[in-house]
Amino acid sequence: MQVMYFEGGNNNYRFMKRTLFLLIILFSLSSWKADKKGPWVKTKGERIILYTRPINYSDSSSPDSLTIKEIINEQEWVIDYINSSIATNFNSKVRIYLYNLDEAKAKIGTNGGGFASSNKMFPKIYFTFRSQSIFDPIRNKNVYVGIHEMVHVVTRNQLGRIRSAFFGEGYANAIDGCYGAKVLDDQLVFRRNDSTILRIKEHSSLLSPHDLLYDSNIQAREFYPQIGCLVEWMFDTYGVESINELYKLNRYKIENEFSRVTGDTFDEMTSKYLAYQQNL
Repeated sequence: MQVMYFEGGNNNYRFMKRTLFLLIILFSLSSWKADKKGPWVKTKGERIILYTRPINYSDSSSPDSLTIKEIINEQEWVIDYINSSIATNFNSKVRIYLYNLDEAKAKIGTNGGGFASSNKMFPKIYFTFRSQSIFDPIRNKNVYVGIHEMVHVVTRNQLGRIRSAFFGEGYANAIDGCYGAKVLDDQLVFRRNDSTILRIKEHSSLLSPHDLLYDSNIQAREFYPQIGCLVEWMFDTYGVESINELYKLNRYKIENEFSRVTGDTFDEMTSKYLAYQQNL
């Protein structure tokens, strides 16, 4: 699940002050409670089927035809980007429901992002439409829906059911590379995880991989960027294919199986990662 917080200007949204555990519970429940009642404008791409509200549906903006085309092209590209990043071959249809900003909170539980359904056979993403796109500083492009939720769709289909937030959110944040956003010169800009890590190290202690694996009480804005940086480092250090073998394990089996898959124990990996962060 992606619940973004925004800082600066007139778009000052506070992140949901809940524990990671409660975020996961909200994710599970919301996937069953999303209100899909129409009317919808349905537009088909090669793999993306996009549902948007008609123009003048509510007091908030609905996407026009040019924006709809841009979003479909964005998400088609996102699927290819994810497949390339984690050695998958996802090619199924994905339905995306975009809710107007003023209705999203009531319909899907948040107006600062969205979530992916847990249905492997008929994958869906429920997301908030903001009339202003957000700049992605890693890919150097403007996006409306982005990468995070599609990672959940692809990994469930290709790697298995999420058994831990460590890899469930770890993969999404590693491939996305960003969490949260700020306003710069009247443009929303995603916050890069690596820049967030630098601020965390300046003002508090970096969480260890052991903390990220077992502590369910870490706030989202601390957990998401840190688990994203850790999993990205794991991909670079041990190879994506090796880490993919661990994806569907629960948190206890991850630690037990880590040395079999990577050649390092979980404690050895922890020492290497913390040393890597200290030397940045």
